[in-house]
Amino acid sequence: MPLLEARSRSALYLVLALVALVAAALPLGTVRSSAAEPTPAAQPSKTVSRYLFTAFTNSSESNMYVYGSDDAQNFWSVQDKAYTPPAGLVRDPSVIKRGGRYYVAYTNGWTGTTFGIATSTDRQKWTHVADIDHGVAANNTWAPEFFTDSPDGKVRIVVSLSTGPTAYRHFQPYVLTALDGTLTKWSKPEPLRGIHPSESHYNGYIDTVIVRRGSTYHAFTKNATGEVIEHAVAESLTGPYTFKGRGDWAGWGDLLEGQTVVRLPNGSYRMFMDGYTVKKYYYSDSTDLEHWTPKKELPGLSGIARHGTVIQETATELPTDNNPALPGYHADPDVMHADGNFWIYPTEDGHPGWSGTRFKSFSSPDLVNWTAHGTALDLADVSWCHQNAWAPAVVKRGGTYWMYFSACQSIGVAKSSSPKGPFVDALGKPLVAKGQFGHQSIDPDVFIDDDGAPYLYFGQGGFEAARLNNDMVSFATQPVNITPPGYNEAPTVFKRKGRYYAMWSEDDTRSPNYRVAYGVSDSPLGPFTKAAGNPVLSKRESDQILGTGHNSVIQVPGRDEWYVVYHRFARPGGDGTHREVAIDRMRFNDDGTIPTIRPTQRGIKPVKGITS
Repeated sequence: MPLLEARSRSALYLVLALVALVAAALPLGTVRSSAAEPTPAAQPSKTVSRYLFTAFTNSSESNMYVYGSDDAQNFWSVQDKAYTPPAGLVRDPSVIKRGGRYYVAYTNGWTGTTFGIATSTDRQKWTHVADIDHGVAANNTWAPEFFTDSPDGKVRIVVSLSTGPTAYRHFQPYVLTALDGTLTKWSKPEPLRGIHPSESHYNGYIDTVIVRRGSTYHAFTKNATGEVIEHAVAESLTGPYTFKGRGDWAGWGDLLEGQTVVRLPNGSYRMFMDGYTVKKYYYSDSTDLEHWTPKKELPGLSGIARHGTVIQETATELPTDNNPALPGYHADPDVMHADGNFWIYPTEDGHPGWSGTRFKSFSSPDLVNWTAHGTALDLADVSWCHQNAWAPAVVKRGGTYWMYFSACQSIGVAKSSSPKGPFVDALGKPLVAKGQFGHQSIDPDVFIDDDGAPYLYFGQGGFEAARLNNDMVSFATQPVNITPPGYNEAPTVFKRKGRYYAMWSEDDTRSPNYRVAYGVSDSPLGPFTKAAGNPVLSKRESDQILGTGHNSVIQVPGRDEWYVVYHRFARPGGDGTHREVAIDRMRFNDDGTIPTIRPTQRGIKPVKGITS
């Protein structure tokens, strides 16, 4: 060994020994903070689950509807009429996710030898891929159901084919295997042996879903003669299958179809069933696929949805992750520092059509550990509007806290003696009325300059800027339109080293491509010149981070240390009304430009040592 290498290794061993001694000397309970720190063994990672449901409805068999859920029981609308095929029907849509894309296979006609395939990247907009001709002489091709749980990992479809002398009878399930990743080339169908029409069951079997548990394949198939869902098992996907449950073996009754099964986080199973004659949708649970609970109506969707499929989407959260910063669904966060704490005021999200009616406040000593303080302002206490509480912005001036908020597509002002509220309507009317400037009067932002002058910014579809009077409830200058290229909504303005920065959101908050851009100016009233290198904050699909936008910015008091607070689709499976608040570091180059901000799950470390 060379002498230099030996000395280097000896020095390394000495450093490691000193590190070990320092670590051992730390008081019990001390938190070590390091970006490279491994996950503590005592705090395992956590899997977050959400569910996606594609279906047609009682009102339309030519449009597909998409729903989401946190618990596979209470579903919200992701997109109505998400897909209309170029021709024919879109019944019985079965959904999977592969390689970052969603695919549905669906019944495209009452008769014929084809089924349809469509795809989407965002669950909202779907495009037709192909109509697949399976090559079997069949009267009917119904209910193609994806199966992706084979040990070989291949994508398969189980489809019901009527191959007898007459249509609508003599159905048998067949399985096809995808031959490439486009899902446009498929193998010749193979029948599922043991599940076939007979003299007593002359209508045969339709709507067959396969679930693999261990080495056993469980087939749940509708006996189209008895109008009941029956249960068969096999040691191979193609059979032979042996029936374990015939007739009303599970106690669900008859006149059910369209069954689909999803695995729940606790390892149990949930089956969904279409009570098509009474226009109801049901679910039932099992721990072993053999014993099931009595069926219950699916809240919210019973009476609406018809024969669809539910899949689980998952994301992993590590114990060191600090995003999302706030629990639950929140959006449009505004952040400030006051009275020794950081404060966030968000839109309360998770309501259909952004129909929340109150604003909450959250405080933190370090931007990581947040305390909820309940309702800061309730629109029930605002005389001129009681709906659509969006995008609050709060600032302290003198001894008063001022909240500018969107309600009824107008902008109001409320005040409080405490940052946590309660805030009280200060005007009894809007400061900016709905449509007053030819675009939506929403998304206010308030900024106090170094000389104490207050400014208000707002607007969707147009970026308005004005100076406020010292009373904070009237304009010293009329709002002027300073809309930069690409602007949609959510302006926020701050100052650093004598220059004014504006950030805003582009695209639509319902879009995965929702993103943040910025510009600079020498005046608080702009105009702001859009910087090169935009967008400065955008989606990160590899980590399921989508729809990053509507941000605010916070400087740590006394330091040139900055953070961006923004919302994004809840991870996984969120959308434009199911969003979460995140915080990441924002830095500046030597020339004052902002390098691209990377949205993360890790978030930030607790901010310590604040001096003012």
